[in-house]
Amino acid sequence: MTADSGTSDEAALPERRGGSRRPVIRSAKIFTGVNGGDCVFNCLILDQSTAGVLVDMGTLADLPDEVTLQMGGGASYLARRCWAAGTKAGLEFIGGQIITEETSQRMARIADVLQRQGVAAAVATLRTARFLDHQELRNIAEAAEAAVQQLEAVLTGQKSL
Repeated sequence: MTADSGTSDEAALPERRGGSRRPVIRSAKIFTGVNGGDCVFNCLILDQSTAGVLVDMGTLADLPDEVTLQMGGGASYLARRCWAAGTKAGLEFIGGQIITEETSQRMARIADVLQRQGVAAAVATLRTARFLDHQELRNIAEAAEAAVQQLEAVLTGQKSL
């Protein structure tokens, strides 16, 4: 709020949302590029509605038209940048959640299995949790499993380089 005008910077931005929003302070990450592989920006979600969020990037950032927003709990959404002013941007969700918070937590537990027990145990856990119903994840898991088998074969002398 400025002392002279009695208005805040946000008040200068016209309200464009159809639904109600609620103020929140949540950490999040914004991933850009195909499958979120180009850049990662940390940000704060300042308010949220069912249709989108207001984020503060903390610095000037040139966001592309579409990004992936991953909230602090792990829930992820495809989002469209509707506007940007200074360090803030309005993002509109495109479709439903990509990954729910619950799924993100389950994935983190499987990642822990991977680190502690190895690829075979992690792939078995993925199968049990029915994560391998997802084609891309199944392809990655099967490639990892095959790579481990090839590595073991070379290290045990069953296969030469």
